[in-house]
Amino acid sequence: MTFYTEERMKNWVDRINEQELDFESAESFEVFDKMIEDFVVACMYLIRSVKDREIPKKDALMELEEVSKIFEKKFSFNDQFKREFFEFSRESMRTILAASKLYLEGKVSKKDFKTLLEEAVKKEKEGDLDSAFELVAKMGAKILAGEKLPELDAPDDEFVVLNWLDGVDAINTVVLLSEIDASEIEEED
Repeated sequence: MTFYTEERMKNWVDRINEQELDFESAESFEVFDKMIEDFVVACMYLIRSVKDREIPKKDALMELEEVSKIFEKKFSFNDQFKREFFEFSRESMRTILAASKLYLEGKVSKKDFKTLLEEAVKKEKEGDLDSAFELVAKMGAKILAGEKLPELDAPDDEFVVLNWLDGVDAINTVVLLSEIDASEIEEED
């Protein structure tokens, strides 16, 4: 079972290259959000497959490891801005990947979201980006475990943490949308 392939990533790269970016129109950048949300859906599918006992947890963790190799590959872009936005998006996707791994390993933090964010910001200021990344990923794992993301005051000056928070926000968005879809299906029955 391959839940996210290099081909899937290349398809997104092709869509990005086809997209005309207009800095006056947020809609022209939606392709990046859709790519990130598609990755969240893929990770949630993998997690559900483990819960439904379709695949063992160790196989799912190996799948995540394989996907991390896709993120190390270089992709070609026809525009420098597209390349930069792709790199920002890829960082968000790395956060989602790490959150999924933490969740599958049962490493869901007991700390609240605000504390994790404050600690991540502190670690970024200290230059400890690995620890900051891990703390933000823990926020994503909490959402995957069913906790609700509260409104948080995201720092404007901590750019790296802010970028990773986009991944956490994408997890939250997809989880909320899946809950809405599930409730609408129940109402129809």
